[in-house]
Amino acid sequence: MRLRTSLRGILTIVLALAVIWPLSLVSAATAVADAGPFKAKVDIDGRGSMDPADRVRTDAYLAETDITIICQDSGPAVGGSAIWDYTTDRLWVPDTYVRTGIDGFLPDVPRCLSIGIDGHANKGTLHGPYRVKVDLDGRGSTNPDDRVRVDAYMADSQILVKCQDYGGAVGGSTLWDYTSDGLWVPDVHISTGTTGWIPGMPSCSSLGIPGGGGTQPGGGRQFPIRTTLNGYHGKSLTSAYENDRYSEDSYITIVCQAYGEANYGGSSIWDKTSDGLWVADYYVRTGSTGIVMNRCDDDGPSGGAGNRYLVRTTLNGYHGKSLTSAYENDRYSKDSYITIVCQAYGAFNYGGSAVWDKTSDDLWVADYYVKTGSSDIILPRCDNDPKPSGGGGGTGNPGTPMPPGSGSVDRSNIRDQIVRAAYSQLGVAEWGDNCNPYGSGGSVKCGWAWCSMFASWAWRHAGIDVFLPYSGDFYWWGKSRGTLRALNDIRPGDLVLYGTSSGNSTHVGVVVEVDGAGLITTIEGNYGNAVTKVTSFSPYGAHPGGHGSPIYAVVSPLADSSAAWERSADPGGDKPDTENCTTKLATVPGGGWNVTCLEFRKQGGWEEVRGVAYVFPARPTVTRAHLNLRLSDLPDSGTNLEVRCESALLDSIRSCATAWRRQYIGPTVLEVAYSFDGNTQHRSVGDLRFRGTAQENNTYCGPAAMRAVLATTGADPVPSQREVADLVKTDRYGFTLPTDMANYANQIVGYDYNQNHLRNTSDDKPVAIANTFSAVWWALTTKGQPSILLAKSDYLPWVNVDNGVLRHYVVIHGFSTVPTSDGIGTYRFRVWDPQEAEHHYMTIDQMVYAMRNAMTPGLLHLITPKPNP
Repeated sequence: MRLRTSLRGILTIVLALAVIWPLSLVSAATAVADAGPFKAKVDIDGRGSMDPADRVRTDAYLAETDITIICQDSGPAVGGSAIWDYTTDRLWVPDTYVRTGIDGFLPDVPRCLSIGIDGHANKGTLHGPYRVKVDLDGRGSTNPDDRVRVDAYMADSQILVKCQDYGGAVGGSTLWDYTSDGLWVPDVHISTGTTGWIPGMPSCSSLGIPGGGGTQPGGGRQFPIRTTLNGYHGKSLTSAYENDRYSEDSYITIVCQAYGEANYGGSSIWDKTSDGLWVADYYVRTGSTGIVMNRCDDDGPSGGAGNRYLVRTTLNGYHGKSLTSAYENDRYSKDSYITIVCQAYGAFNYGGSAVWDKTSDDLWVADYYVKTGSSDIILPRCDNDPKPSGGGGGTGNPGTPMPPGSGSVDRSNIRDQIVRAAYSQLGVAEWGDNCNPYGSGGSVKCGWAWCSMFASWAWRHAGIDVFLPYSGDFYWWGKSRGTLRALNDIRPGDLVLYGTSSGNSTHVGVVVEVDGAGLITTIEGNYGNAVTKVTSFSPYGAHPGGHGSPIYAVVSPLADSSAAWERSADPGGDKPDTENCTTKLATVPGGGWNVTCLEFRKQGGWEEVRGVAYVFPARPTVTRAHLNLRLSDLPDSGTNLEVRCESALLDSIRSCATAWRRQYIGPTVLEVAYSFDGNTQHRSVGDLRFRGTAQENNTYCGPAAMRAVLATTGADPVPSQREVADLVKTDRYGFTLPTDMANYANQIVGYDYNQNHLRNTSDDKPVAIANTFSAVWWALTTKGQPSILLAKSDYLPWVNVDNGVLRHYVVIHGFSTVPTSDGIGTYRFRVWDPQEAEHHYMTIDQMVYAMRNAMTPGLLHLITPKPNP
């Protein structure tokens, strides 16, 4: 882990990194009732994850001290148990060392995954996204019955996958996917483009993420078998056995694997079942010809230590990693098994591959013809030689896709792309002498510190043509383009440069989130020798890793403006009377909702308005919002308010808001463009500065509605309801003709009596609906005035009492768009009912239904503003 300026205290960096934990996980945990306390059996080190080696606090719990547990989950086995406990100190400890009174999971203690705590969060690299075929529950292991989160992923949403493994059969497949949320899902329900293993995807067991976790019978994983098998009492065909113990095409549970006597097809691998018997691995469909599970013992295969793989053709054994090296002709026969001890990059050989395999005979073979299950290196490296460039084999590395062309990403998506690219590489580690896959053109580069190369790579994925191996050069890049920012103006997608100046630049990080308090979250290459996430720290202090360098500069990929996502309480569905919102629907890919609102307040004798976008992704989602608040164009009303809350990986309720602005007479419209993992949605909501008072008696709905229109449109003076009743000729029974209402409104504020014919035919209804919508929509958005609707009272959607022929006037003064199942936005209109003095929403269909029999059958009665002369 070299830096331009030598860094000291590497151990301090690693330890500091290990105790960093996402705030969302902490907040999730605090809402759970704690269990305990329980006594520690021995002195226990605290772990930062469910990894026995991930020790972050030595002797965190001494023997016989108390431990309080938040939740439990399955992880690597320790002392015969695969259960881990997550404590109130935010540490993981093996359950086997805690006196809980039972050997299994504690009753009434939640699984950590069910409350959003993932003990493997720091493992693996994200692949995808892939489409979910059906509504899916999230499992805590590869056991189909181990459901920890119901409807974790909805049909047609998208997921990111870290690794794959085998487990219980679902839909005829035993392949399982481990998602970015720490949940297991059956691969058969995911559209990965293949029915088998995803090319280049690591096995979860290789990352230390066990799929069985003690929830499968015997603690293993299930696999199908190709033929009826004997169950042997030893790893040899000559051992005592139970004849035809396992039937063809059935599933058996394997708890571990080992090398033993060669059996079938040249294989020497044996699988131990949950019954304590051994079967020949050759006939078990594990998806590999090598060992895919934990070893039962340390016995090596015949011919030396390593893994045995099938060769597709007769192969020479070379004395070097080149086809021009000396070789032993036809050393390995077609369809035989050879033992591979390690792999390395060498000269290009066949099919554009540069991978070579070293055999237990100390010879080299071209990996292209060896069935290892991957086209790249999957075993320990023999040396640190980098992958060569050119030669027809291409460049790059699995998990590091080539960036798009320069300038090919739309400006509005640049920050989104940078954040997504950075997250996609979490966990990618260096090898050898700082070898990494972020060199120029996607090549492997060794010998250099690579934090700046990673930052360059992330920006190139947003179409920015830059490759700067030294972080200080980014300072001059930004200075020459006018994109240097202040520490109080950092946005996702920016780079933060550590050190004292461009000439003494020690490190660089990619900003992926900025919260309302100004704390930033970064993803940094070459931090702990890997791509690492550093969460929630102040840009004004030293780097939390401990190398002592503050941020001396912030560089933006472009000149733009934005705001930070604020943490927010749940605003509910429809807002109270003082606010106007779209409905709260599950509209975020993968589950969740967004709500678009106008919010109002009194300030210094004036009324003010602002626009707010609330979002809640049900799973971590890269989210962006662009708000445009348009106010009336009367003098001194000010210009439009526009704000962007840039790309951030959100997993809790957040809000993005414009500034407050004084509201004048006329329309106020908020338009919001949301982006969820690159999928764009548009919402809008509008309203007037409405003035309405409750009707003063049961017969004054018409006068109350008319008075509200006059007050809202700025009439001066505004008559009382009693005065309006006389002017619109409300009779002693309380009925007011719409013609009289329109005639009076026309004299004061220029209104018309708007009738549409509806004769209950399929031809007339669309026309009537279209005419009604056009009149109301134009009145609100162009004229900036409300409309009056005459309805049959008991046909209004919020009225539950049948009032017979009772007619009623209501006022339409706002609107919102909502998503529909066909993907086409529809409109709801905000309606004020003077009888209740409350606000409601109605669709056009509901309006037409309520108006159709209000007074004259077949006529719809509206009072709307006149067009300008």
